[in-house]
Amino acid sequence: MKFKDRNIFVGLGGTNKVGASCYYLKIGGQNILLDCGSGRLNEVNFSPPFNALLQTPYLQDLNQISQVFISHGHLDHVGALPDFLSLNSYANIYMTDITWQITKLQMRNKISAVAQDRIVTVDFSQQIPLNNVEVSFYRAGHIPGAMMIFFKYGGKTLLYTGDYSTFATQLVEAVILPKEKIDTLIICGLHARHPYYRANDSSLTKIIRRIQSALYLGRTAFCRISQISKGIELLTLINKFLPNVEIFIDKPIMNLIYSFEQLKIPVMKAQDHPLDYFSEKPGVILSVFKPPPYFWNYEIIPCDFSLHDDFNATVEFVEKINPKTCIVVHSPPDKKYFSDFTIEQALITSPDSRTNFIFPEDFTPIEF
Repeated sequence: MKFKDRNIFVGLGGTNKVGASCYYLKIGGQNILLDCGSGRLNEVNFSPPFNALLQTPYLQDLNQISQVFISHGHLDHVGALPDFLSLNSYANIYMTDITWQITKLQMRNKISAVAQDRIVTVDFSQQIPLNNVEVSFYRAGHIPGAMMIFFKYGGKTLLYTGDYSTFATQLVEAVILPKEKIDTLIICGLHARHPYYRANDSSLTKIIRRIQSALYLGRTAFCRISQISKGIELLTLINKFLPNVEIFIDKPIMNLIYSFEQLKIPVMKAQDHPLDYFSEKPGVILSVFKPPPYFWNYEIIPCDFSLHDDFNATVEFVEKINPKTCIVVHSPPDKKYFSDFTIEQALITSPDSRTNFIFPEDFTPIEF
């Protein structure tokens, strides 16, 4: 196979950990980025080292990257977009309209007006021809606007899931898969190495219990949200399980709620109010800002959580797709039980499985 015809994957971040998800893909002669996320370490944000690609034989200039596909609006998948746009003057950036609304609110004008002209909003099942590659998009579940990216090239297929969920949430329906057989799957498998993790262990359940405990003690639950989109996810969950509790929402989260409702995604209930209307009686505050000075009647609850398939659901998802090659990213090792049992061991005895699993390291090229 000629060098220019090789299909290459290189992880720039987020391969065996969560944060700064960004993956270089060379297929059909196209230079592509899958996601462009930021990470956070010791209270400091960081971006993927884009210039590391110039140390490979695949690129001589970052302007050779012609397309970036953003799976969804969480910062670990989109937060480094302003940094990339400062290094690349030509690439088109593809995402759904909802993801673009979330991104604009989170970036707070960090994306220039010139760069915004390169944003291309797409719909699910829309097809885009890119020379030797055909690209289409499928609902990923997880959060509103999240999409999977499906590539057809040279008689082969590749699916990048981004963050996905096989279950419906209060805001979005479950994932929809392409009907075609998938040769290569790049899966954001958060729990693909966590055989003991079950969905009922989720941090969201624990957050709800902490809120209930605070309210039972006559305190206000101050929920510090790590990202504005997660504020809406938590809001819908509180509305469902604590329907008689008043909830007060800060301005950034409210702005996103207004955007969602303009896109006909209803969020607000009668119990939900802007934070301006907060009263002193016990309730719930949702805010992306630091809490105020501690008062005796405040219970401060850090609210970082995820909406991902657990281990068994991940196994079933990959087993259903049954790709020839599965590249597992966004997948930290099991630090709780220190287990080496992964999705690969779970499927190795399956008589129908044809899948070869790869757990890549950052900056290590993989030919597929």
